Amino acid sequence: MASSSDKYEIPQDMARILYEEGALLIIAGMPVGTEFGLDLSINKVDEMFRGVKMVPPGAHFVYTAAEGLYGDTASRVGFIHYFKKQEIVIREWDDNLEELRHRSNVNIEADKSRIRENLADLDRFLAPYDFEQLKKWQQLTNELTEEVIQRTIPECGVIRSSAEFQSCPDADRPKGQSPLTRTVNIRQNQTEDELLPKLKVVPGTAPRFTKIPALYPNSASPAEISECHLDSIRAIEMYFSSFSEPFEAIREIQLSFVLFLCGCSVDALAHWRKILGLLAKSESAVTKFNYFYRHYLETLKIQLPELPEELMMPTPNNTVFKDIGQLILNCTIGGLKSEADTFIVYLTNKMSWHFDDLFDENPEDLPVVVET
Repeated sequence: MASSSDKYEIPQDMARILYEEGALLIIAGMPVGTEFGLDLSINKVDEMFRGVKMVPPGAHFVYTAAEGLYGDTASRVGFIHYFKKQEIVIREWDDNLEELRHRSNVNIEADKSRIRENLADLDRFLAPYDFEQLKKWQQLTNELTEEVIQRTIPECGVIRSSAEFQSCPDADRPKGQSPLTRTVNIRQNQTEDELLPKLKVVPGTAPRFTKIPALYPNSASPAEISECHLDSIRAIEMYFSSFSEPFEAIREIQLSFVLFLCGCSVDALAHWRKILGLLAKSESAVTKFNYFYRHYLETLKIQLPELPEELMMPTPNNTVFKDIGQLILNCTIGGLKSEADTFIVYLTNKMSWHFDDLFDENPEDLPVVVET
């Protein structure tokens, strides 16, 4: 497997330590030409490839994309695992599903023992971890823990571009309505999720992210609805109450982002964007959870430059750009002006995002008027 680490010289002391203490990822039966990725490095495998050596301890994302008959590439499928020192992780290729699976051999410990005994012979078949990308990967995952990973990933352990949905008989499929009926039935405050068909997810295939509360309860009065639109502190407090401490949310934010970045998970991206949309809209939350927001800005510095091009455009139609602007505004007012100013300079230099008119009143941000 060709690797960018062939051109990147790592310090000899680090190489020696990781050769002795790094983890091993052993892969059997992967077809030649399959795309194989580990964290931020992706290559096509050759006939010599049997896995990766010198994997640093910590969270790592492993993914593959099968090659079609005409050279096309399938969607990425993978898993995230918290590697420990000297751990051996074994996977084998499933020809039917065209993805990696756990070794079918029930005596996995015997396999690991044989690998350790024959490591010198196996070494030339193992590609070294791509250390050129290590610093950036560690910045993206520096707060991730094994507990958060195990709690959040799908029960099946496999990360796909989207959750799998159950097929349903024609009688159960969502039926269209006349344009007039649809218009009458759609409430002004209906969310995107409420307007989508109620498809059933195959149990165990969707990431188990912490539920993001609604901005306001169904029983809210018109005045309460207006208040929640002005400041989302109520929903943020409910969201943070799902964790042992607010900072725990940073770990899930990091996980959702790398599941999208490496695994192309649309569910993970949607969750990341919902969290941003919620956290950006509260001056009170910045004041109350000052420590969290300070670290959240640092986390976003690493994540935002990795977004796909369509989410990096500094236009009013880009909700990520708009939410970042709202976040900066509330951080400035809520007691993190120095951090917000530094964040603005970073985004301007790194992504050409400008917020010159940030403190000008925007008609779209005026209070929501609710008619009774």
